[in-house]
This record gives sequence, C-alpha cells and structure tokens, in this order.
Amino acid sequence: MRRDQHLSSGGGLLPGCSSVVLRRSRPRQYFAGKVRVPYIAPWTGENAPPALITTRHGRGGMGIGYADEYGIADRRRGALWIRVPVKPGAGAPLLDRVHALRQRQAMNHMLCQFCGRPADDRRGRHLFLLDAISGRPITDGGRTATPPVCDGCALEVRGRPSVRRKFVAVLVEDTTLWGVAGIVYSPATLRPVPGEHDERLTLVAYGDPRLRWTLACREVVTLHGCTAVDLEDLTGQTAA
Repeated sequence: MRRDQHLSSGGGLLPGCSSVVLRRSRPRQYFAGKVRVPYIAPWTGENAPPALITTRHGRGGMGIGYADEYGIADRRRGALWIRVPVKPGAGAPLLDRVHALRQRQAMNHMLCQFCGRPADDRRGRHLFLLDAISGRPITDGGRTATPPVCDGCALEVRGRPSVRRKFVAVLVEDTTLWGVAGIVYSPATLRPVPGEHDERLTLVAYGDPRLRWTLACREVVTLHGCTAVDLEDLTGQTAA
C-alpha cells in the first residue's frame, strides 16, 4: 500500500476507497510562546493511568495483552501498543517527550515531526535529523525512531544552535518498517525487563519472539539510500 493511501481510524482503508487516494487534512499548529510545538509532542491533557497488562494467547503464542483489548486499535503487526489519549492542545506541551500514536502516524506516512504534514521533497526523498552525539556515521540500514522533517520546518529549526550541535541531517531515498521501541516484559514475572545500557525502551524487530512480550511505544524504520547533508545547505539539497 502506498503511503499516500490514507487510513480510517480503525487502520483499514475506508470502505469503497481501495483505489482512491484520500487527502489528509492539515494538522492544527500549536505554539508555546513563539516556538512551534512539535506534532509528535504530547500534552499534559493527554496523560492517562496505565492500562493493566496481562497475559494473552495470540496467533504466535503467549504474550502480553490488555484484559479489554480492542484488536486493531491496540495491536499492530503483532505488537501491543501503549494506550494514549489523543487531545492535542489540551494543557501544556511536554516538549521532551513523544506521543506514541502521532509518532507512529508520522513514521507510517512519512509526516514531519514538527508540523505533521508530508515530509517528502520533489524527488520523493525524506530528510531526517538524527542524533550526532554517538559520532557514528549514518549508513544504509541504520535504524531510527525519529520521524522525518519537512523542508520548511528544517529551515526553521536549523537556526537553533542546540539543533546544529546535537543532530546531523540525512537525506533518505527510502524507509522500511523494521520493528518497535518498547518495554519488554518478562514471561516469568510479567514485569518490565531493563533495556540495554538501562535504557527504558528496547528495540525489537518484527518477527522477533520478544515482540509478543513488548509494549510498543515507538515505530522504528530502517533508512536506505542515505546522503549526509549540511544543515546550512538544506535549501539547495532538498530542492534539487
């Protein structure tokens, strides 16, 4: 299915529209003072008590689930997803956090993480701002849970010194859904298992047996056809 075939809230194509490209409405833009609130940022009004995790026998065997699981609303590609309310603009923005559903939408449809609009350029490429702190070069097959950025928002954020220090810009020809970043639960105790280097979230590939025991919080993709670009040259690179 092409990325521009938009889905209903239940996850399937709208009835009678299997061959029709549906238009995605422009998300409302929110600001904290003069700073744009990223599309994938959660709000204090979207907080909710965690749902009760239990065991469940599914297609691939035993794993975790919700006692009142809603099928496709709670589970995608075999992974159980964390439940989050959808009330953008309610309360105050939490700029250092990520809203699970909007992050997943951004990854599945290649939407800009800042404005929520399509992030492809004239050649169908996508611009990613990736963590530069590790010092590792960006290579084909690299994984990320960070959605792309559109040209306009890239030009907006490149003027912030903190962005130039922390991120590198990469133009990507194609992406592939790889798996999720989530909380892995122990089958023996049904308690969260610490991630590598004590990270809260663990990367788990689709098809990995641990997926049945993972509460997904982020969609993860692999990047293909990567070209590093200078943040100062974004205009010329993305318009080419």
